[in-house]
Amino acid sequence: MATTIAEQGGFDESAIPKTVPFTKKWHSTPYSSISPTRPELSAAGRNVVITGGGTGIGNAIAVAFAQAGTLSITILGRRLEKLKEGTIPIQAAIPTGSTTQVYYHSVDLLSREDTNSVFEAVASQIPDGKIDVLVSNAGAVLTAMHAIQAFIPLAGPEPIILSTNTCIAHYPPINGLGLYAFSRAALVRLTDYIQKENPEFRVISVQPGWVATEGNGFDPGAKDDVTLPGQFYVWLASPEAEFLKGKFVWSNWDVDEMLERAQDIKNSRLLTLLLDGSDNILA
Repeated sequence: MATTIAEQGGFDESAIPKTVPFTKKWHSTPYSSISPTRPELSAAGRNVVITGGGTGIGNAIAVAFAQAGTLSITILGRRLEKLKEGTIPIQAAIPTGSTTQVYYHSVDLLSREDTNSVFEAVASQIPDGKIDVLVSNAGAVLTAMHAIQAFIPLAGPEPIILSTNTCIAHYPPINGLGLYAFSRAALVRLTDYIQKENPEFRVISVQPGWVATEGNGFDPGAKDDVTLPGQFYVWLASPEAEFLKGKFVWSNWDVDEMLERAQDIKNSRLLTLLLDGSDNILA
């Protein structure tokens, strides 16, 4: 019988703050504006690497990039059998006439040496030898850091990092979630510094939604469809989402409403983690 994250972690689910959406519209399923079949969201010519891409949200992201016609998709993970299984829906999603190539590699992201070796193997295998989009979707701070460090020297001319995180990273403290919240908040700061030190990159942190996955015991209370973050990530990698560079966003938010506020978001501290009352620190 599946258990919820609350039951596994020993915390009171009612202690989680009530969510006040950034946009008026709230989505739990995909909608036309983030459809990977939109020409404006085409991923043609891009090589995409997804850690944790064999199952769950990572696999849904890979499927959506396949639907968007990307040049290649490489999924990485620990379990080789899950990666092999994960390629099946990706291959099935490739549009007729598309030449998208699908690869998979087993990797120990806790080992920087193994991570570097696997990323170099990916670069030697994919068309053009450069990685355009990294979806960091596995583990926490150390594994994300190793993946990003391996990606940077192999990145294409307009590199993008989409870092899967969680709303717990920016929520007030919740009893029973200390270690998890700490690691996720640290991950936000890691991506903040990656963005600062690599201004040519587009780095975006993402709360992917509340999706029933292996990681939460397929929690029956998780109401978001896995295809929502899958397609949302494709939109984040499109030219339309350039204004979200260095920001933290939720897959549930409406992209059309965010686009209406694009300049305000781009030129302000909106959707970042900073100290309230100290705007002068941005000077």
